[in-house]
Amino acid sequence: MVKPAKKKLWALALAIPVMAAGVAALKPRAQAPAVADTFWVERRAAARIEARLTHAEADRYRSRAPAGGCPVPAEPMPLGPLARMEAREDWGGIAAAYGLEGEWNQAASFLERTPASPERDSDLAAVALAKGDFERALRLLDGVLAVKPALPQALWNRALVFREMGLTLRASELFEQVAKLGEQGWGREAHAQALALREATLERQRQWTAAREATLALVRDSQAPLPMDAARQMPGTVRGVFYEVVRAAESKERAVALLPLAKELDRVHGGSVLTDYVQRVVKRDFSRRGALARQYAESLREGQGVPEALLDKARMTGDEDIYLGALMRTRNGPLRTLQDTLTSIQRANDPWFTDVAERDQARREINDGTWWKAEQRYFGALQRCRETTLSVRCLELERRLAMFYGDMQRVSEAEQHARVLWAGARQLREWDLELNALEILSHTSRSRNDLGSARAYLEEWMARGASISCSWPHVQLAHLLYLDLRPDAARRELDLADACPDNPMDPMFGATLAELERTNSGPRDAAWMKAVSSNMSTGATLGRSDHVYSRYLEGRFLLEKDRAQGEALLRDTLAQADALPRGDALAREAWALSYSSLATDAGRAGEFSKVVALMAAQLGTPVPTRCALAASVHAERTVLVALGPQGEVKGHYDASRKEAFFHADSSRLVPEALRQTLASCERVDVLAWAPVFGRTDLLPPELAWSFRLGRVTGPRPPPAATRRLVVAGVETPSLLQLPRLPTWTPDAEPGSAPPDVLSGSDATPSRVLARMADATEIEIHAHGITDPTLSGASLVVLSPEVNGRYALTADVVREHRLTGAPTVFLAACSAGRTTALQSTEPFSLPAAFIDSGARAVLASTVDIPDAAGRFFDGVRRRIHAGTPAAVALRDERQAWLARDTRAGWTRFVLLVENAD
Repeated sequence: MVKPAKKKLWALALAIPVMAAGVAALKPRAQAPAVADTFWVERRAAARIEARLTHAEADRYRSRAPAGGCPVPAEPMPLGPLARMEAREDWGGIAAAYGLEGEWNQAASFLERTPASPERDSDLAAVALAKGDFERALRLLDGVLAVKPALPQALWNRALVFREMGLTLRASELFEQVAKLGEQGWGREAHAQALALREATLERQRQWTAAREATLALVRDSQAPLPMDAARQMPGTVRGVFYEVVRAAESKERAVALLPLAKELDRVHGGSVLTDYVQRVVKRDFSRRGALARQYAESLREGQGVPEALLDKARMTGDEDIYLGALMRTRNGPLRTLQDTLTSIQRANDPWFTDVAERDQARREINDGTWWKAEQRYFGALQRCRETTLSVRCLELERRLAMFYGDMQRVSEAEQHARVLWAGARQLREWDLELNALEILSHTSRSRNDLGSARAYLEEWMARGASISCSWPHVQLAHLLYLDLRPDAARRELDLADACPDNPMDPMFGATLAELERTNSGPRDAAWMKAVSSNMSTGATLGRSDHVYSRYLEGRFLLEKDRAQGEALLRDTLAQADALPRGDALAREAWALSYSSLATDAGRAGEFSKVVALMAAQLGTPVPTRCALAASVHAERTVLVALGPQGEVKGHYDASRKEAFFHADSSRLVPEALRQTLASCERVDVLAWAPVFGRTDLLPPELAWSFRLGRVTGPRPPPAATRRLVVAGVETPSLLQLPRLPTWTPDAEPGSAPPDVLSGSDATPSRVLARMADATEIEIHAHGITDPTLSGASLVVLSPEVNGRYALTADVVREHRLTGAPTVFLAACSAGRTTALQSTEPFSLPAAFIDSGARAVLASTVDIPDAAGRFFDGVRRRIHAGTPAAVALRDERQAWLARDTRAGWTRFVLLVENAD
């Protein structure tokens, strides 16, 4: 039955055309569009959006007057025009009408019904922008502008995205591109936007530079005026340089002259630290200190390091401030300076230097392998800093935390601190910290495969003229563009890098060049690759891994030109990399990429059995003979091989991918013909490396399948020798601010020994690792912290040790031998997530457990509900009853999906099995 309201709407929709026809018979035909024109004029006049839509009527320029900050209720939209547009299936018009009203959900639903086109994607980007999804907006707009570089709406919307991300110089450049198109109204507003953004940004730079230069001038010129206004407006910048000015003061009179500036900075920051400091310096014996100060000032003026002799003299004379300044400027020197620096900072008793002490101690703890101590130290220092007025120093700690988490591949946390740094630096007008934030944000975005944002941050960094190197940003940008499958644009950036006088022809240049060779070769490529290889083969600081990576680059480069020689070099790379420690990251990257190159090249040649053998060798598992799928993705290329129930081989090779696999729907990766080959298998082994490894939608949930990895090296325990370890009720560290999980109490099982339960404060990493050694079943119910893409971030949060260590990480698990060949159940959010980078090993927790001797590992690749414990327990019981793990997972999943529509998360439970 049609509801009354809907009847009324359709009656109106049907009545209006009849009425319009009657009116048209009485009036001149030229006036017929009046209703439609009025509709769009009214929509534009009341438009609530700043984005541009590609519908011709919706995009006519209208000036936007501010509403005084008061929300203005929307006028009801007339239904007649909408009904007419629906009758002629003008979904784009309806979407535009809703878009102008800011009704983005409605607009998106109608846009999805329109045919794919650059215009539709530009409008969808406006929807994403309105929702704050800058990553999706940039991805859509990059695709649009690759096809239509001068589409005004896309350029305008991309400028808005950049502006909202704070990337104001790039936004200004994009607005200027729109202005040059000469559109009525839009051109004038675009130019005004560009001018305002550029001036506001450059004004921050001018203020920072002026404050810094005015303070440094006190070192160069004793008659320079004190920067009192700068001290009030930018106290952090001035204070950072002020210490150097005092150290460089060559006489008592000069030191006394600095007191007014010290008092002004104390007034802003509170306390009397700087006034007391200057007064202590005034009391020093300048017959000795004067020479030290002159030497210190000279090193500052020349931008050189501090001579070792100056360190010794300052230590002997007791001029602690000069000694501390010299120590901090030689932090990369002898190790003895670390303890001396810490001691001098303690004597100074100045909170400005506290973060320096914390940073240097954290560095030492990281080098010692106790990263959790460094994490606690940074958080403690940041908490104390926030209780002071030293905002700039707090931002420095945010920078350190962002870099710390970035090095650990905990990218989500790195990005969180980088964003705080980015916002705070702009607010405080700390230009140098803005540049630091841009660089970190570019790296973190790239690490989580948000290539559009990574490029945007790098472009802003370049627009600010931040690089001391001409070639470096072009090489970085070229690699990002290659990863995003934009080879033509990547090639242009390599050409720009080569035109720079400082092009170092480094490994990243070589890696990008080697990949572009198969689709976008150039006349100078051979000479470039020779230069890269030469640079990586010479030099006192280069090691064996550099040579290995150089061999890989040569092999990858030659594979398309001389297959035999290229393959020989890649196999030589594998042999040399295997001889190096597994922890050698560069050698391991060359190893992984060599296997990937060989496998995809074999697929290109139709040698599908060879593909299976190569992937089995890479994964360290026996070559399967039936019911298996080998899957490899390398940039634009995909190779898939299915082995049927009778060992029949069916292969598929494709090199036409246009979108990076990071964003692809892997449920469509395996063609139907290969799925049919596997359909009658009772279970399927999947051989896959990153970025395919860990994709739980690779095969349908109705099929029993698992990823195969590694081989068992120790004896299997007898069936009766079972020992079940359960870790639950963990007390997480307060600094992580994680909610308490419900208590999980394992049920007793008839005929089985009670489980070994570790909970509460007992569930520490060391105790869990010790009890895992001979367990035959391991269940961990805890919080998981992982990055959405990088497996190095995989960790389970346990109760902290006395020394603060709380994480069960993949690298730690890999170092321990599991003699009981256990089945492991990781009932922790996202504990199964793994890397999506081609060059990285599948270094997730499941892979680490397999390496240590586990028989099988089940883990979720998404966040899971509290009921997940029951799901994993159901799988465990099926395995106990003798069902193979892959079949048990499939059957339990199907049972949950059949009785609860909210159980969709079960499709994202990963199973990795060892070879029997």
